[in-house]
Amino acid sequence: MTAWKDGKFTYPFDYEIEAHGEKVRELVLREPTGADVIAVGNPVQFDPISDPPRVLIDDARMAAMISRLSSVPPSAVAKLKPKDLISLGWHLTSFFMPV
Repeated sequence: MTAWKDGKFTYPFDYEIEAHGEKVRELVLREPTGADVIAVGNPVQFDPISDPPRVLIDDARMAAMISRLSSVPPSAVAKLKPKDLISLGWHLTSFFMPV
């Protein structure tokens, strides 16, 4: 995996999925904006009062966010292996947490 560079992140995987009629082996995501949160909702719930504090990811919202940020249809995101969907979600989590 590569780090964020110029506001983009490339996430490769070891299989192909179909997006817009083409086979792809990676997703390129842009950084989220406020408009993305307004459209999808915040995919991360942070509970700082719990001991230990908890971070919960709303899988459906995160999948919708990944679709928006990578400009691929939700049907393409649904074809990701669970480990890749979850890894992508955790990689994006910090954008949706308070500082």
